[in-house]
Amino acid sequence: MPQAIGFDGSDSDRGKWRAMLTSVLAVVASGVFLVRLFPQPMCLARSGVAAGVSPLAALNLVVAQSVWTIYGLIASLPAVWIVSILALVPSVWTVVLLRRSVTWRDLAWTTAWMAVIVAAATGGVLGAALAFTVGVTNAPQVARVFTDHDLSGISPVTWWIALLDATTWGAYGIALGDGALIGYAIVLATSAVIVLVRLAWVSRQMTGDEPILAVTPVV
Repeated sequence: MPQAIGFDGSDSDRGKWRAMLTSVLAVVASGVFLVRLFPQPMCLARSGVAAGVSPLAALNLVVAQSVWTIYGLIASLPAVWIVSILALVPSVWTVVLLRRSVTWRDLAWTTAWMAVIVAAATGGVLGAALAFTVGVTNAPQVARVFTDHDLSGISPVTWWIALLDATTWGAYGIALGDGALIGYAIVLATSAVIVLVRLAWVSRQMTGDEPILAVTPVV
């Protein structure tokens, strides 16, 4: 019953519907983002295998979510700080599970990342620095899949959900005309595709170690 909600096809009504759909998309995108962070720590907790998982990426993610929380509180953006606080749960959990794999080099790079954030905040360009968080939190893992031959600790589910994450935030960014969100989607989607392709390639190489010709017993 269109009349019951006052929809008559006018520009005003179309604007209301677009605003409502955009709001729904934002909620869905936030939910997908949070869901994406859980498969990896769950995989680590279940298997106890951390092969191929980047501790640096996990550390950088904790820093990023912490800063986003602070930024959301300062800017009075509940949607930002609430999601960021919730995201800290799986992020910190992942770091705890990877604590034995963390190296001094990882800590040094994370410290450098924190220094950049502090410098950006001091210079009044914290928002611009936060725009690079998707790259800083994903680049170490992308690099790691090419340096390690054993990737058995990586959760493929995380990266499949990352594609959905990129799609929903990308759609939201397009709806708002927000270049930062579109950039986030592009970087995340690219990272996910690289990791998934590498995982598939390594898996194929492992199964390819089996004899090409198998002897089948004749009954």
